Amino acid sequence: MSTDAMLEAVSAEGLRAELMRMVAARLAPDKPRPDVVIGDEHDFEAKNEQIARREFLEAVHGALRELLGTARLFIVHDSDPALAKVVSAVIEQLPDVVASRRRALSERNIEALVDVFLGADPLASAMPAIDRDNAAAQAAFLKRWPVLTAEAVAKQADHASSNRSATASRWKKAGKIFGVRVSGRDAYPSFQFQDGRPRPIIAKVLAALPETMTGWQSAFWFTGPNSWLEGSLPVDLLTDEAGLVAAAQHEREAWMG
Repeated sequence: MSTDAMLEAVSAEGLRAELMRMVAARLAPDKPRPDVVIGDEHDFEAKNEQIARREFLEAVHGALRELLGTARLFIVHDSDPALAKVVSAVIEQLPDVVASRRRALSERNIEALVDVFLGADPLASAMPAIDRDNAAAQAAFLKRWPVLTAEAVAKQADHASSNRSATASRWKKAGKIFGVRVSGRDAYPSFQFQDGRPRPIIAKVLAALPETMTGWQSAFWFTGPNSWLEGSLPVDLLTDEAGLVAAAQHEREAWMG
């Protein structure tokens, strides 16, 4: 069983039957052994011969490794309703936790690869396909669209705060702008600003887009052809508030299915 497989609910009887089959096959590798019986008290017997306990335990351990791989098996008895309730609640959250963790790891991998593409590293061909494609797209964006550091945002806004990243962070937290990760730091596409301040249309569009959109996904949305805008780039229509908000709302509906 792959450790990347989705969490599955397996009945005790189903697991027991599969384990018995695999143990029997290991005890008699040349032919099936339906005559091997596992008793209720962890005893075992064979109709035609006595099997050494050590041999049997080795067969069980081998079958478990084959069945579970590197995964861990936890058995919770339903005789403890309180514990079963807690375990059930945790299991319900696992898919979201795993997805969030994988997304974070993937974003860090992609971030590390962007510099490689900007420098045309010859090892790029060895990178995983998905991360390579995302990194290439990010590198292409950075070559075409100027971005500002947090310090540059504060400077053009003429904010003389001792914390030069505070201005951009505050605007981002308020939903007035979005940032993308570049070389381990937040950067802000410059098309979001006018006269040193966030364009009001940016906040309205971000509020209409899916809440789960990452900064890079927002960047690609603004700079990619949009069917709801007759193929135009949203970044080229920043004066069309109604059209951009409507297109962003359609994007949210598409994400929700």
